[in-house]
Amino acid sequence: MPRNKKKPVIIFIHGFRGSHFGLLDVASRLEDKYEILAPDIPGSGDAPELNNKTLDGYTEWLHNYIKEHKLKKPYIVGHSMGSMIVSHFVEKYPDDVAHKVVLMSPVFRSKSSQRRSNFLYKAARGGLLVLSKKQQYKFFASRPLTYVISHLFTYDKKQQKRIDELHYEYSGHFASRDSFIGDMRLSMQNQTIIPTEKETLLCFGKHDQLTPYKYTEKIAQETGAIAERIDDGGHLINYETPQLAADIIRNFLES
Repeated sequence: MPRNKKKPVIIFIHGFRGSHFGLLDVASRLEDKYEILAPDIPGSGDAPELNNKTLDGYTEWLHNYIKEHKLKKPYIVGHSMGSMIVSHFVEKYPDDVAHKVVLMSPVFRSKSSQRRSNFLYKAARGGLLVLSKKQQYKFFASRPLTYVISHLFTYDKKQQKRIDELHYEYSGHFASRDSFIGDMRLSMQNQTIIPTEKETLLCFGKHDQLTPYKYTEKIAQETGAIAERIDDGGHLINYETPQLAADIIRNFLES
């Protein structure tokens, strides 16, 4: 999107297997009052690879991105794995961004669910290693895998066909096999945190399949974060309810 330096800036950070296109339905509804920046995270979409595929590596990438673009206290929004990246980045570099942070479809896990996720990562990685590198790369971007994930994370089945096609078009594009596996490890072995020095909005679907909504509300209550639940959404509220998500973000930033 073109730069408009007269407006406050919002940076949108997408999640695992995604690209910046997946957040534009939400972001475009805010560009009347905000300058929108939505980069592809390293190794996804058209972005070059990141050697250090860890939260520390992504934190430094985002710190340098803000520095290189000479941004002064931008607002920042992260979705899914992007909420992990954003929350850890803000905790390390609170002075880089504005006093309000938005975490869409954040991923919180209890100790038992984190153990299950770690096990699933190891099983998935072991299964991938059976395939050749070429077969693995084709699998990451395949229509069957995309549709399985899309069906799992979509609540509103009336929108399923549209979301399937959007998800297929805008996800699964990686610089390499190692980039895919690195992001899979990061997304399954880590989780979102609540930044200690910021006013934080948790915007999430009631039917989010990664984190039970009651657990997200419990985290919000314990930390003082603001919880905004979308009753007709799952994990992919960026596709299912973009207008409502944008309205919630706008109200939070302007309150």
